[in-house]
This record gives sequence, structure tokens and C-alpha cells, in this order.
Amino acid sequence: MITLMSVNALDLYGSDDPAEEARFAGLEALIRDRDADVIAVQEIISTGEDHKDKCPGAVAGLRRLAEAVGRRCEVAGEPAVAVGGIIHHTGLLWRDGIEPVPGTLHPLTREGAGMWHCAVAAVFDLGGPKARIGSVQLSPFDQTWARMDTSQLLRVFNRDDIPGFLGGDFNGIGAQQVVDEDGYSWYDHDPYVGRSAPPWHPDHAYQLGEDGLVDRQAAVRLEHPRLGRMRDCAVITGTGWIPTTGFHPADRNPDRRIDRWYATHHAPDAAIAAYRVVPLEQVRILIDDRPVELTDHNPIEVDVDEHALAGGADARPWNASDRA
Repeated sequence: MITLMSVNALDLYGSDDPAEEARFAGLEALIRDRDADVIAVQEIISTGEDHKDKCPGAVAGLRRLAEAVGRRCEVAGEPAVAVGGIIHHTGLLWRDGIEPVPGTLHPLTREGAGMWHCAVAAVFDLGGPKARIGSVQLSPFDQTWARMDTSQLLRVFNRDDIPGFLGGDFNGIGAQQVVDEDGYSWYDHDPYVGRSAPPWHPDHAYQLGEDGLVDRQAAVRLEHPRLGRMRDCAVITGTGWIPTTGFHPADRNPDRRIDRWYATHHAPDAAIAAYRVVPLEQVRILIDDRPVELTDHNPIEVDVDEHALAGGADARPWNASDRA
């Protein structure tokens, strides 16, 4: 069984303030303790005027995290990092024994791919079967830009018949539907409407469409069976809805699930064995007797059965596909 973990690291290594250094150390400890086989990380911080200026800091941050958690981070000598459009960068880490396939490292950056933030993917040999694994962070400010970014992701993950798993911070609500007593309903409800909706805040506008409802256009492009055909691992495993954000004091949005692991249409359902959200009590810890959020996202994990992955069983059709 192979465990994949996605973690938005909240401005990782972006400050040398002692309080932030303590938080970074706590987050490193959390990642070590969870002991995932492959880690998709978002929000490694590096500043600069352009890609060339930001790249060294992004690489240094990835290598620092890799050393801290005992993982590898290079494919044939190339760091598995992508440089984002502003200061946030993504990367991949993996344990010894899982071998990246040379020539398969694929960064998607602002320069070249036009990404708002960025994404990076590579193919890994899991001891027989192969899987393409990626880390992504989409735009938090513009769902239309996020939708455009998904086209680049689909270009990478649907390029061949290798099963793929894409984890990250999608900065938007999912578009999967499930069957319940009322027929079909959204797995991710609209958290901005109804009796439990919070008072209006300007930050909400980035998540809403022109009709005032939550904007799902990026997720639809990823998930629709006639478009991206990517499938939400939480739904595949039948896991109950659990938010991944909304708890941090600086977050003005309601509880919502914007961190996800997707499987491509090539991946058999039997290979997706379990999905988990890291509990809040592991993310909010005491440092010097003071509660501290190690990040503003609950990390998420998915267990992949590599033997079932090699078996190639049929994937279950996307729920309510004709109703999207």
C-alpha cells in the first residue's frame, strides 16, 4: 500500500522570525509522523522579479523540506519543483524505494504554461506498476483563471494510459454529485448560502459566480466525464464530507473542502483504498504553551493499492455524470 499526502504548508520558509521557524519545525514533525510515501507540497516561498530569480529559493525550500522529513526530491538530478507566478511554489517528495522515471518530470509554471501558481508532476515506479503523481495550487482569486489552469493539468495527466493522482489546493469547491434520499446532491455543498452561511465578506467574491452561488467551473472542467474525467478520491472511497479549510484565524471563508486528491480515469476504483483528512488536533498544536496552527489547511491522504493498480480493473463511472 502506498500513501500519498498533500499539504499546503502556509508560506513555508518564507520568514526567519523565531515564531515562524517554530511553526515550520512543527509542520516538518507532522509530515515525518504521518510518514507518507509520496508528498505533494504547496506554498514553498521564494521571492523575485521573475522565474530565474525565484527558482533558486524554491529549489532550496524543497531540498530543506526533503532533508527535514527524510525524503528524496530529484528526478535524474532535477528538483521536482515548479515555480509559481507570484511567491508560492509546489513540489514533490518521495521515500527511498519509490523510483521516479527519468524524463517524466513535468513542471507547469507561470512562464511557459501560464499558470496562476504552478503544478509539478512525475511518473513513479511503485515496484511494478507506474503512476503519475502531481502537486498543484490553483488561483485563490479567479475561478476563470483556475479553469484555464486545469486545461494544462489535463494535458499532462491524460497524455497517455499511465494512471494518475493529482493532489493539492484547488482553491475552489468540487463538482462531484452523490446519490442520497433526495436523488442527487452536491458532495461539496455551497457553504455561502443557507442558514449556516457566514456574514458577507469581500473574500467571498473570489469563490462566487455572477449568480451569487459558489463557482464550480474549474472543478467541472476537471471532473466532467466528457472533459477531464478526473475523479475525487473522497467520493470514490465513500468518505463522509470533511472540510479542509476555514479554521485558521486569517481565513474569512466558511468551512469548505478545497484540498483534494483526484484519480484519473485510468485508475481502477479498487486501487483507491482509503482517503483521510489529517485531524485538526494534529494541525493545531501547542508551541511554548500557545496554540498554533501549523498551516491553514488540513493535509489530506489517500492510500493506493499498487497491486490493484497493476490489475487495471475498470473505474467506476463518475456519479451523476449526465447531470453535471
